[in-house]
Amino acid sequence: MDPFPLYESPGVRDVTGPTIRPGGFDLTMRAVDFCGLPEGAAVLDIGCGLGATVNFLRTGHGLKAVGLDASAPLLREGRSAHPAGVLVAGRADRLPFPDASFEAVFCECVLSILDDPGAALAGFQRVLRPGGWLVLTDLCARRPEGAPALSRLPLNSCLRGAGPRTGIVARVESAGFETALWEDHSDLLKHLAARLVFEYGSLRRFWSRFAPRAAETEIECALARARPGYYLMAARKRN
Repeated sequence: MDPFPLYESPGVRDVTGPTIRPGGFDLTMRAVDFCGLPEGAAVLDIGCGLGATVNFLRTGHGLKAVGLDASAPLLREGRSAHPAGVLVAGRADRLPFPDASFEAVFCECVLSILDDPGAALAGFQRVLRPGGWLVLTDLCARRPEGAPALSRLPLNSCLRGAGPRTGIVARVESAGFETALWEDHSDLLKHLAARLVFEYGSLRRFWSRFAPRAAETEIECALARARPGYYLMAARKRN
């Protein structure tokens, strides 16, 4: 049986807040500004979870935001918290939207947990209008040689899909995008780790709540080998 997904845990949310990712809305705001999205632009938030980002984009920036998520528990809570938001049940690799529907797709801390990120990227490209923006924030392996160790971790989290920068960029560009921005924001990941230590006493205690028994050492070794970082990437659909 696959391990319990960290993103559905109230214990994780107590630390991350409703966005369930490092940095909250900081990088979302940075991406909206960089992409120059005009008021009224149609945008899609992949892995919308509780709908916090959809509500932020809609009320804070005047965007026509739609969210999609495969987690029924998170969608139920999100619809209750944001009844005016449009939160759709669905999979990232099977988008239930017509071609060229959106001017931007946000995929924040989600690509790394998908079973088939290549199929998802093809779907993002399909639903974007010509010249539309793909915004990714996610974990990466700053030491590429350590990425395989992360992929074998007994955790249902974005750590398992954290690859090296070169691999991420190549995968996105092969799906029909042109990279316009890559920024390292690993400080946000360090800040999240510090908050987890404050909340749980140590990272080892945190891992012990969500991983199989005695897996803490394996996790710590994998993290040391890969040195996970956090990035913001903006890429434009090729015409």
